[in-house]
Amino acid sequence: MLQIKTDDNCLLAELEGQLPPNPGLEGCYVSWQTRFRRLQGASQSSRRLNTETEEAWEIDESFQSNSSAVDDFSRCQRLVRDVDKRMKKWLQSSTPKWQCIRERLRVEFAQGESEIRLIIQTKNPRLWKLPWHVWDLLEEYHTGLGYTLPGFSANFTPVNRSSRSNKVRILAVLGDQRNLNLQPDQEAIRKLKGAEVTFLHQPRSTQFIKTLRQPKGWDILFFAGHSKTEETTGRIYLSEKESLRLDEFKNTLKEAINNGLKIAVFNSCDGLGLAQELIQRKIPVAIVMQESVPDVVAQSFLKEFLAEYSTGKPLYKSVYQAQQRLEDYQELPGATWLPLIFQNLADVPPSWQQLRQPTVKKKEIEDREISEAKVLKNRKQRRRFLRIIMAVSASLIAAFLVIFIRDFGQLEFLELKAFDHFMRSRPAETLDSRMLIVDITRQDVNTQIRPPNEGKYKSLNDGYLEELIEKLAVLEPRVIGLTLDRDYQLKPEYKRLINRFKDDDRFISQCDVGEDALDLGRAPSPHAIQGANWKHRIGFSDQVIDTDRIIRRQLLSLEPPGDRQISPCQSELSFNLLMAFRYLADEGIITEEIYQERRDFELGNVTLTRLPMNTTIYDDQLIDVAHAQLLLNYRATGGEIAPKTSLTEVLNGSVDPALVKDKIVLIGTSVPEFETVYSTPYGEMSEIFLQGHMISQLVSAVKDQRQLLGWWPDWKENIWILVWALVGGLLARWFRPAIAVGVAVPMLWVLHRYSYILLIEQGLWIPFVPPALALAAALIATTLIYRLLKV
Repeated sequence: MLQIKTDDNCLLAELEGQLPPNPGLEGCYVSWQTRFRRLQGASQSSRRLNTETEEAWEIDESFQSNSSAVDDFSRCQRLVRDVDKRMKKWLQSSTPKWQCIRERLRVEFAQGESEIRLIIQTKNPRLWKLPWHVWDLLEEYHTGLGYTLPGFSANFTPVNRSSRSNKVRILAVLGDQRNLNLQPDQEAIRKLKGAEVTFLHQPRSTQFIKTLRQPKGWDILFFAGHSKTEETTGRIYLSEKESLRLDEFKNTLKEAINNGLKIAVFNSCDGLGLAQELIQRKIPVAIVMQESVPDVVAQSFLKEFLAEYSTGKPLYKSVYQAQQRLEDYQELPGATWLPLIFQNLADVPPSWQQLRQPTVKKKEIEDREISEAKVLKNRKQRRRFLRIIMAVSASLIAAFLVIFIRDFGQLEFLELKAFDHFMRSRPAETLDSRMLIVDITRQDVNTQIRPPNEGKYKSLNDGYLEELIEKLAVLEPRVIGLTLDRDYQLKPEYKRLINRFKDDDRFISQCDVGEDALDLGRAPSPHAIQGANWKHRIGFSDQVIDTDRIIRRQLLSLEPPGDRQISPCQSELSFNLLMAFRYLADEGIITEEIYQERRDFELGNVTLTRLPMNTTIYDDQLIDVAHAQLLLNYRATGGEIAPKTSLTEVLNGSVDPALVKDKIVLIGTSVPEFETVYSTPYGEMSEIFLQGHMISQLVSAVKDQRQLLGWWPDWKENIWILVWALVGGLLARWFRPAIAVGVAVPMLWVLHRYSYILLIEQGLWIPFVPPALALAAALIATTLIYRLLKV
């Protein structure tokens, strides 16, 4: 986790990245560490006491313990270059999870008007040791680098400095001086202007603890001498006889920090354990040496750091410049890697001027806390508002995109398949008892005795048809409909059948208008045209077929071509509509004016509202303005629609008269060779059963108030899509991605059930696929925006 803050502790960004493995880097560092320590042992005094305990680094197998000092120096130089090269290449990795950090850092560094510091938060000491300062971005923008532990909290204990002068109080502890020259450290501190310094030379532990605990407090604790890391803490050597682990005077440290201690500088060896303990005690800043440090390097660093810091430069900048000036020691390759800054993220690294100013009183601290809380609250509110705006924006874009695609008919296939699914899922209905289907079965076809010259090109011989109609007429049906074509002159011997076609207004036949010059359709019976009011007794059988070849619409009327040479069928009303009209006419519902209507037919208290041309369900090209269409509300009876009988049963007189009297009788065949077979949501269906569904829809709507299928206007459907897009965006706003997807699934189920219930309860076909797509698109888009913008 990388946090970017300005020097006034304003959080700019918090980025999470991942670097690829770099297995060779650790080995190179260990080799440098070993050579570097040998160089110190050969030519320099070090602020590290030799102990038997060493770190758990794996020693490079290429290291030769009997090499000369010249070889160590040469090898150490090469290792420094190798580590630098590996580190820079690693930090310039092109992996996406790391590039996002690099790009954001470059933007912040380039735009940063105030001092910017970089803090790496990790609990792995091996990562602290690596030379992160060679990162090309830090070198380019001269940015200081610090470290911290995961988790932090501020120390708000008020400090009373009313009895102190406006000078920086420094407690300088000069510890065990074996093999060391601490005089330059003492001189560098003594020369500080505006400082009140107390020196302790090789003090006893009791003296050191009492002095550190003084109620007057200290601003800076300085230690020079020998030290080392022990597990997660550190040990300092006060003299040859006495040493202290930091956890042995942790309460004193806590008290000193509460009394105003801001900075601890341990100009001694192996200080990572010291830094860990100090940060855990909530000290604002600790500066340590990560490795065994040569005496001259420690002296130079302290002198340069204090010279920069005491002139008012920011602490990070001062450490960075002092660190860079350690390049003077070319005989010690890697010396610039030694100084490290550790910081408590809850505190601001103080400047020299801030240390000299009186510490704020308790009231001022409380005011600052309140101010910081308000800033944090406002930041959270702005972030929350920004996330909502992004979610709403993404939802609007997703909704408009879905609506745009839908308007171009690109979702028609999916919407029609969803419609089929809903239709098949409806509860089963009973057969329509107002209707009887006379199905000419294959057995009926085979058992007919035909004239020698006729053959079997028709499912029903004209003589059998005449006998069938006469048998049915005796049983007094309200209307008989013939779905079989008779587009030729009947023989005079079938006079009764000819009279039925010409004069019987309870006998309805059909013809086919066709589409164009290549499809002229099929003519009606020539005998039927000769009768009066033939348009009331001949209906067209044309069907509206969707792009996937499935029948979902019912055609009521059309305007056929005016020239009979173009189409022999001049009927303007459909066969199924005429059948329904004839059935309802005996109840006084149908008037002569209805036969002239071409758009919305009023049948009693039911209006057959035509499917509008501008509906978004279908492409406009599929809706002809001259055609009156309905959505076909199939009766949920499977393939059957009404009670069924056969030719043989009628001719034998075995049919129940109650099935015929005052009923609608349809005559046709389900044998595929003699009848057109259509695809429907319920599978393949012959024309006689399809016409039965259409007639049943019209009659049941009037007599039983059975729902006709309707739809919402465009504006209402668009709002519906928008609402579900907003649901998707807000799911991404309120939940993590995995949880949002988990919640979206039951929301889609709710959408599905609501669409289904409206269809079966109110006959409303509302969009299901578009709002489902809008919800998913908005959820995905909002999630991606949050990740890309890291809000």
